[in-house]
Amino acid sequence: MYHRCACGWLTQALALILIALITASAGVHHKKKRSNCKRTQFDRKTTNFQAWREQMTICDLLDNYDPAVRPPGRDPYKEKRGPVIVKTSLRIRSINAVKERNMEYVAQFRFQQEWFDERLRFTHLNEYRNFEFINVAKDQKLWIPDTFFQNERNGWYHMLDQENKFIKIRSDGKVFYNRRLTLILSCNMNLLKYPMDVQKCVIDFASYAYTANDIIYKWKEEGIKVLDTVNSALPNFVITKFSNETCDSVTNTGSYSCLRVELTLTRVFSFFLLQLYIPSAMLVAVSWVSYWIDWKSTAARVPLAIVTLLTMIVTHHSINSNLPPVSYTKAIDVWIGSCGIFIFASLIEYAVVNYMGIQEEHREMRKITNNQSRLTNVADNSMEHNSHKSSMFAQFFHWKRGDSQRKSRFLRRNRKLQMCLQYDGEEDIALQSVNVHQPEHVLRQNEEPGWTTVPEFDDLVYVGQRKRVELVRWCSLLSARGKAERIDIVSRMLFPIAFVLFNFAYWSIYLSDIIDTSISL
Repeated sequence: MYHRCACGWLTQALALILIALITASAGVHHKKKRSNCKRTQFDRKTTNFQAWREQMTICDLLDNYDPAVRPPGRDPYKEKRGPVIVKTSLRIRSINAVKERNMEYVAQFRFQQEWFDERLRFTHLNEYRNFEFINVAKDQKLWIPDTFFQNERNGWYHMLDQENKFIKIRSDGKVFYNRRLTLILSCNMNLLKYPMDVQKCVIDFASYAYTANDIIYKWKEEGIKVLDTVNSALPNFVITKFSNETCDSVTNTGSYSCLRVELTLTRVFSFFLLQLYIPSAMLVAVSWVSYWIDWKSTAARVPLAIVTLLTMIVTHHSINSNLPPVSYTKAIDVWIGSCGIFIFASLIEYAVVNYMGIQEEHREMRKITNNQSRLTNVADNSMEHNSHKSSMFAQFFHWKRGDSQRKSRFLRRNRKLQMCLQYDGEEDIALQSVNVHQPEHVLRQNEEPGWTTVPEFDDLVYVGQRKRVELVRWCSLLSARGKAERIDIVSRMLFPIAFVLFNFAYWSIYLSDIIDTSISL
């Protein structure tokens, strides 16, 4: 019984071993068949012997090739092993869609990497293989560096009408990998001097998994090339400078090799000059027109200032809608804010002028009322005094007249005294003076024979004295006006001068970067 059970277990074990051997042999045969499937495609007559030999060579090289394993890093011209040296170059075709609000831009370029893989060297093979390069097919897998772009936000390959890439193998085992990419890259912008700013945007790339012990990136001799058509795709910028640098970093997982492309973008200022600065300066000048309008014309001055102020506010809002909400003050904010302050000051100026004019009118009305009451009292007193005096003279000289004649004489004197009050032609209420009429022969007698007339005096004075005389005349003319008119006259000169001084300070500060950039070029 025991021997019979032992024989049964032994039979089952032998059967399992036999099944395992059969399965392994089938897998090896299937694997060998799968490895040779690429080769069998070229085992037929062809007229292109060169292409046939290239594909047969790459099939021989890929028989025992594992694309998941990093190359040993040996340079065929050096026996020392080490990390894989990946030499890189970029050919920038276009840069566009620079967005300040998202702080990003779009770049399209051809990205090429070169490295040595001694497993793909075929100089030691058959002498009939006298070609230098082999083009690798799309379904033939090679080891490729796991390069990623550190400041990439999005990107895509170009697939029309075929995938825009190629891989070549040189006879000494050097691999050339070239691909066309379009990436949306972040750019940390400093908008302090916007729109007269100069931005520095970068393209950083490194290995995602391999440290500097496995992969080291290096630039080729001509690492970066920017085509002449790049600037034509940039509507508001010009590439004034570009350079290649290294950006190696150290993290918790090790040290990583990194390369950087730095692009200096200078903003084109002519667009903002024509679309923003000149129109806003014109709005400020329009607000000054109110100083030349009579202060009593409220319906003309107030809407003019309000409309210009609202237009400036809308302009400021439309500009900031395309910019990020940064915490610092930009150059455009200083300009728009200052223009708004000048326009708002014109509105405040009219409020002051209107208040001063109304107060002056009330003061003159009270003065005229007081003067009229005083004049009436003086006239009444003079009439009483004259009537008393005439009665005394009449009694002394025994001169008698009728009551009707005395009353008519008193009325004429009272009328003459009241006619001495004159009103200003523009104000219609200001008391000017009391006319004292003197005969012409009296004036001639009072003139001194040696007094020099004004035209003769002007011929004798110096030019500087003439200017002082004109200034005194202007000041006397200004003092003869009302307070409201004086404020308008001063504002006509004060506000334009202040705006010119502001422009001088503004452009001297914010144009320094543009001037320095043009000098460096």
